[in-house]
Amino acid sequence: MNQELIINNKHYKKADNLESLNMFKGQLYETIVTTQSNEHVKNAAPIGVICKDSNHVVIHLDNCVHTHLNIMENGELIVNIIKDPLIFTYSTLGELDEEYFGQFNGFPMIKDSLGFFKAHVIKTIDKKRENDYNDGKGNVVTCGVEDIYISENTEIVPLNRAMNAVIESLVYYCRFDHKYKDRQEIIWTHMKELNRVCQKVGNESEKKSMKLILDKLKENHDYLE
Repeated sequence: MNQELIINNKHYKKADNLESLNMFKGQLYETIVTTQSNEHVKNAAPIGVICKDSNHVVIHLDNCVHTHLNIMENGELIVNIIKDPLIFTYSTLGELDEEYFGQFNGFPMIKDSLGFFKAHVIKTIDKKRENDYNDGKGNVVTCGVEDIYISENTEIVPLNRAMNAVIESLVYYCRFDHKYKDRQEIIWTHMKELNRVCQKVGNESEKKSMKLILDKLKENHDYLE
């Protein structure tokens, strides 16, 4: 396979292991996972990925999401290393627009990824997690890593405080009516504080993301202020 790749006029170089992406054993990383159904319907979703070792990752999946269904259907996924908060936000609040997708060997990926890797399922374990989302039912999935690529002339760096606020708010958004249904006022207060931080230290994309998240939550819960 070629050691260089061009996607959307962006040059990528092939790497040997996850350490090349600054992903290290035992650490969890917030990523965008892209999958597709057997009918080639694309999906993108924020997924926490645990680095098991240099060439394996572990992900926890809830039964009712498209990502889970696609992975269980064909066992394939691409893990995209992303810094843009709007991609995290759009893919959480709804379906990601076609303009954000590229392709790697016919499989969907995020075309402006800082880096990405293809992975395939090698083991699944049924597990009930400690929440009441979909009765807590899901799978722990171990994946083998292949075809690792890094964008040339790009340094993969830790996310800043405002970006972390966006990610944390998206987690709260997803769990607001399930895990946090008895603590919604407390969680809402915390989300407003995260928004205050983001508006103070964030860039325009991060600020817009926080507004979208809070507006969507208020749209679904008209008692929130």
